[in-house]
Amino acid sequence: MKKVGYLLMMLVILLQVLPVSSARAATSKYTGGLLDGVTLNVGPSFNNPTSTVTEFTDNNGNTYKNIGSNIAWYTFSAPKDINAVIAKWNSSLPIKMEFYDANNSLIGSYTPTTNDGVESLPNMIQNVSSVVLKPVTAGSGIMVYEWNVFTTPSFPPATPTIHWFRGGDRVVDLYWTTTGAKSYTVKRSTSAGGPYAVLASNIKEISFTDTSVINGTTYYYVVTAVNEAGESAVSNEINIKPSSTKYTGGLLDGVALKVGATFNNPTSTVMEFTDNNGNTYKNIGSNIAWYTFSAPKDINAVIAKWNSSLPIKMEFYDANNSLIGSYTPTTNDGVESLPNTIQNVSSVVLKPVTAGSGIMVYEWNVFTTPSFPPATPTIHWFRGGDRVVDLYWTTTGAKSYTVKRSTSAGGPYAVLASNIKEISFTDTSVINGTTYYYVVTAVNEAGESAVSNEINIKPSSTKYTGGLLDGVALKVGATFNNPTSTVMEFTDNNGNTYKNIGSNIAWYTFSAPKDINAVIAKWNSSLPIKMEFYDANNSLIGSYTPTTNDGVESLPNTIQNVSSVVLKPVTAGSGIMVYEWNVFGKNHDVPPAAPLNLTAVGGDKTVSLTWNSMNTATSYKVKRSTTAGGPYTEISTVNSATYASYLDTNVVNGTTYYYVVTAVNAAGESSNSNEASATPNGSVVTPPTQDTDRALLRIMLNNGEEKEYDLSMKEVNAFLAWYEGRASGTGAVMFAIDKHNNNKGPFKNRKDYIIYDKIITFEVNAYTADSGNSNTDLKS
Repeated sequence: MKKVGYLLMMLVILLQVLPVSSARAATSKYTGGLLDGVTLNVGPSFNNPTSTVTEFTDNNGNTYKNIGSNIAWYTFSAPKDINAVIAKWNSSLPIKMEFYDANNSLIGSYTPTTNDGVESLPNMIQNVSSVVLKPVTAGSGIMVYEWNVFTTPSFPPATPTIHWFRGGDRVVDLYWTTTGAKSYTVKRSTSAGGPYAVLASNIKEISFTDTSVINGTTYYYVVTAVNEAGESAVSNEINIKPSSTKYTGGLLDGVALKVGATFNNPTSTVMEFTDNNGNTYKNIGSNIAWYTFSAPKDINAVIAKWNSSLPIKMEFYDANNSLIGSYTPTTNDGVESLPNTIQNVSSVVLKPVTAGSGIMVYEWNVFTTPSFPPATPTIHWFRGGDRVVDLYWTTTGAKSYTVKRSTSAGGPYAVLASNIKEISFTDTSVINGTTYYYVVTAVNEAGESAVSNEINIKPSSTKYTGGLLDGVALKVGATFNNPTSTVMEFTDNNGNTYKNIGSNIAWYTFSAPKDINAVIAKWNSSLPIKMEFYDANNSLIGSYTPTTNDGVESLPNTIQNVSSVVLKPVTAGSGIMVYEWNVFGKNHDVPPAAPLNLTAVGGDKTVSLTWNSMNTATSYKVKRSTTAGGPYTEISTVNSATYASYLDTNVVNGTTYYYVVTAVNAAGESSNSNEASATPNGSVVTPPTQDTDRALLRIMLNNGEEKEYDLSMKEVNAFLAWYEGRASGTGAVMFAIDKHNNNKGPFKNRKDYIIYDKIITFEVNAYTADSGNSNTDLKS
């Protein structure tokens, strides 16, 4: 018993000798420093103490002391090197630390960013004799729970929080809160909750870009903070699936944009606009956003997704901050090509269209070359006339558009015309009574969009066609020559569609004066209409009130030199509800439109050309060059009454030739078609031409009908070139074959139009003109 009593007594003595703080040090982030348990001086200025405080260094994060507008400090008995700090303070009264040498000269300062966490200083501060705790704002007050400084930290840093992340094209960006760590470690897994593998360590920043990812794979990330004492717990876990989208591949991928009331005066940043997430947005109010590149860029395309009630525009500045271009996007959430490349751009700016109205944007990017095709267009209006179809579609800011056509619902579609710069197209290669199915695609450097909605139309000659207003867009307004809108329903060759334009009037101005001798109109009988005719000086030179609703009427006298025709209500202001309107008379010939879809196929010492025939052309000029883009030399004229094709036999194998075709009529010559090129090659197997100058072409159609034509080999070769082109996806969808001696009746010529997708098989039986004996049989 005496031994037990003796041991208990020694234990009590030992506990009295050991400091309490030593027992707590191993488990507290506040201990192990240079201020453990010391008494701090307090006063209005350094080295002028008026009191002391011990609560700041008592290793108790629940006790605090408010020392008002004073400061606190401690002077060491010998100079120290300080590498880390910790403080816990009232967040409404931020504090900073200052470090003085033995001469009381300030040699460093630090404002902690992590409340209640160990922070490593950016650089060790050596030979510190005194440490001082001050309010950030002088006189604002200090309310502190704990404070310490370390030569070497004894506790790991606070745990960081991943606060922003994005997945781009084969890339993931992470951003986390600073905890004042010596470094950070990023860990990754492909399973939620881990286990995590170290992806990168010793990271000095508070962000990381992972380029070792695979698109379409979901990754799970955590971050830890590290100092000399060890590693923090893992951060919150985030998961992200990198992907290539229409928002990626640009110059703003994942960048932080500056935000401010005016350009180059930033007050904050925004990252939601460039996070490759079309579901996140940021409202920056009446501010603007911008980004300045490290070197000038050429910008060719843009994309933006914005709140439709707050339209935006983009501005482009050079290195001198001079405005060098602007663009207002028309397609919300689609890649748009700029009308022209803007070169040497140093800064891009996003603004509201109406200054101060606000910006609420989901995504924004700009491209030197777009990485995604444009948005899909929508055909919103169409009409079928006499051997003509007009199409109109929505703009998607594409580099160009492609029109495709079929004679079957749902396709397959053949390219009818490509590289169209407008948002409308007139197809003159149609046959009345045939139903056609059209789609449109949008194209840029990255590729082609999905096909638009399909529309079907059957062109026809009716009492409404053949006039001067066929398919035109009429201007609409309260008074003549003051348009506020347009109407197309009056001239769409559809007596079932109408438009009510209220108390407005409608008119059309011709490109050259016309002589008018007849009219037609179909109108709502309760709202009678009249027509007025104006000359080039906008002087009224005639008027007519139609008496026959929905019938062609001859005017009492031809009205000559009409520049504008106007449709008005008989009673001013009573309203106009019209189904169809047209006027007829002398329409001076105009040159035809350029031929469409020229294709070239090289053979052995030959190049076969085909193109879409134009209804208004009487002939075509074939032009050739050995240089892309010309200049071109005319090599032949083709009578359009025969066929829209040509076989060039004056070529050399191995040489590339570039061709264009123009259409001609009495009024003149069209512009050039698209350019097509081909290289004749001796290894190409072509139909025989030696000792044969004619052939019987027999075609079997999918309706069971069989067609047979006696043709020259030149015509047969043109057919074969067309067929091969169509098989590879190029060329016109139909081919015109002259019926020659089978032309019965008082016609100048007759043609059969053969549609590619109606052909099951064909055969060519070549023969010499003098023997009539077949010597070659060529089958498809």
